Amino acid sequence: MKNQMEKRVLHAVSKLAMGTAKKTADSVCVFLGYQPKIPPSVNKLRKF
Repeated sequence: MKNQMEKRVLHAVSKLAMGTAKKTADSVCVFLGYQPKIPPSVNKLRKF
């Protein structure tokens, strides 16, 4: 029972992280001074 719940939580967290990475790959920082470097694996998720 505990193992199944743990798998579900980890699956949900991984889907959330992937969705966030896809969203941030195509966006830029609104502040002028700081744009963090994104990893090459996230850079591959860009739409253009």
